[in-house]
Amino acid sequence: MHNFKSNSSQIKVAACRSNSLAALLALGLCSAMPAAHADDLLAIRAMLGDTERSPVPGGWTVGGVAYTGSSVYKDGPNTTLPVPGGIYIGKDFMYLGDRAFYTFARQGSMQFYGRLRLRLGNLDPADTSKWEGMEKRKGQLEAGLGVGLVSDVGLWTARFSSDVSGRSKGTELLFNWSAPLVHERWMVMPGVGAMWRQDKLANYFFGGVSAAEAAPGRPAYNVGHAWSVVPSLVASYRINPQWLIGGVLSADVFSDTIKNSPLVQQRARYDILFGVGYVWR
Repeated sequence: MHNFKSNSSQIKVAACRSNSLAALLALGLCSAMPAAHADDLLAIRAMLGDTERSPVPGGWTVGGVAYTGSSVYKDGPNTTLPVPGGIYIGKDFMYLGDRAFYTFARQGSMQFYGRLRLRLGNLDPADTSKWEGMEKRKGQLEAGLGVGLVSDVGLWTARFSSDVSGRSKGTELLFNWSAPLVHERWMVMPGVGAMWRQDKLANYFFGGVSAAEAAPGRPAYNVGHAWSVVPSLVASYRINPQWLIGGVLSADVFSDTIKNSPLVQQRARYDILFGVGYVWR
């Protein structure tokens, strides 16, 4: 990994490369992606350049992704689909498909931001007879605050977000680290995050079964507060001033409180994306 503080030009290149992930997330409108990835962009957003070598220049980028991902639940179907979309990246504001960020303050290598996200629902009894009698898990609007830091050893992000739509009424905390490795037009960025989900959110989206939803083979279950580990690998390449490509591999590795739910019964879920974007100028 490059020494971030010893070479400011490399920091700016790293910032540009990391925003290729923003393109992939937004172009696919993949709200199923762990939120750690998009938040990580804010750690170096202030240093973003707008050159012909930047994977995502400022302004609009349009395109699409091929996406495949697994369900949180053992009886949930995997999802595979192509989806078009677009993003906008400005000096302080970023629109990334299912979420938006606004940087309202900066202090040295730190920046502070607000965040809105539309989280889609992830359980519909109409999808399988095994969920008969369950309450549909609908989408919710989330709002939160976060801070990003560029350091000698990588990019650090911490933030919280809460449901503001009255759906789950739960809260989520994120702590994330990533290390962009950059050279000219390409970037490879491994990272790992820790996600804490408050019991209301965990029960609504990650395996809770209320007493009213209990059935033979599906006992009532309280997930409680739950942790997940979120590893990821991001790669991007700027083909020319108009076109870029990139890929994302990520997973959500559940703690036992989620894994042991009668609805989940698995250790992890995954997401894989491959995206192509056109710089709209």
